[in-house]
Amino acid sequence: MSSFKIGTVQRVLLKDDNVNQLYCIEVLTSNSQGIFEKVYPADSNIKRIPLVGESVLVFTGLGPEASGGSRRAKQYYFAPTAVQLNVHNNALPKGAITKKSKGGTDTESAQTGNPNTSGGDEEADLGKGFTERTDIGSLQPFIGDVLLEGRFGHSLRFGYTPNGADTTKQPTWGSLTDNDPITILANGRKRGGKYNKFIIEDIDDDLSSIYLTSSQKLQLKTSQTNLGSAGTHSSYSNPTVTITSDRILLNAREDYVVLSGKKDVIVATKNWAVDMDKMFTLIEKLASELADLTSAKATYATGVGPTGPATNASKVSKILSDIKSLAQ
Repeated sequence: MSSFKIGTVQRVLLKDDNVNQLYCIEVLTSNSQGIFEKVYPADSNIKRIPLVGESVLVFTGLGPEASGGSRRAKQYYFAPTAVQLNVHNNALPKGAITKKSKGGTDTESAQTGNPNTSGGDEEADLGKGFTERTDIGSLQPFIGDVLLEGRFGHSLRFGYTPNGADTTKQPTWGSLTDNDPITILANGRKRGGKYNKFIIEDIDDDLSSIYLTSSQKLQLKTSQTNLGSAGTHSSYSNPTVTITSDRILLNAREDYVVLSGKKDVIVATKNWAVDMDKMFTLIEKLASELADLTSAKATYATGVGPTGPATNASKVSKILSDIKSLAQ
């Protein structure tokens, strides 16, 4: 039943008013005779919503009512073809017969086979709600990579560290073992790209990133340089998960936020760099000294003799006991 043809997107349906037309788009094909044809995504799990004016590969398959001897057909489409080889916009310059125009024709007249031929300044209509950008670069590929890219500078790379690759951009990460895996999820670039020019992830310049490394070193400029006993992050080459952005929020709606470090947990702020082991050890020592004073185990001189037990000695003793119980 399958037959293939190229369709140019004219309309993208984004509402769920009709449950049988979810993700439907309308296209014109070489044999449409000016009538929009409804087509549906071939993949029910991964959706790549095209722009108006982009081209899709359309094929005919079985519809939902096909059963037994019934062969009722339905049309499906694959992802937009890379006509412009551009990650942001692959619409044909005159792919849509309805334009944004001064005095242009409407959709109904277009569907009757009368494209917009009126005068006025025309601009391609890529779809209501979509604003075209000129600063989106395409991700630099390396041989063997698996790359997923959005239209606005977000990307997911399943990659490695190529050695001696003849490419425009070189990796911003390094490894002594070139075939160890690295996974990079990046969302937006501070430095804009250019049309059909490669861009590479930069952990310092991308707006938000998650790096899953195996043996790679990341040249990350941390917001605080004093990281206590953890040392410099860029010198660490063991498996690491690195998350970086302008703000990071961990929110557990129902249960704990758990931080567990085999060696230690480091907290670095503008004024403090603290190893949790060291800080809690100091707190325990301070509580011990306070307990000695309040119990009169340790005293200090006064005008009428040394101090005796304090009235809150039992409370201080309980605090010290609780602190000690936290130690592992």
